[in-house]
Amino acid sequence: MGDDSRAIDGALAAVRRTLDRLTARGLNEPAFEIARAQFSASIRASWPANLSQVAAAIDIALSNSELALEDEEREELRRAARTLRAVQHG
Repeated sequence: MGDDSRAIDGALAAVRRTLDRLTARGLNEPAFEIARAQFSASIRASWPANLSQVAAAIDIALSNSELALEDEEREELRRAARTLRAVQHG
């Protein structure tokens, strides 16, 4: 999982940046929903099973127009979701 591990770490870092942006904007509830999935994914022993939960939380965030994500933020999240979904599940 060497290359996957680096890619996953990068995707989860993008998620953390998004969480920081959302909380800075006062959007605590949607940030919490993503954070809950991200926290479980931060435990490497649970990979790859819970990474798809983070991708699903990203999908929900992307569909929420109230978050007013900028185009760059949306693209960063889309890339993160693609990376997390690409991880082989055994």
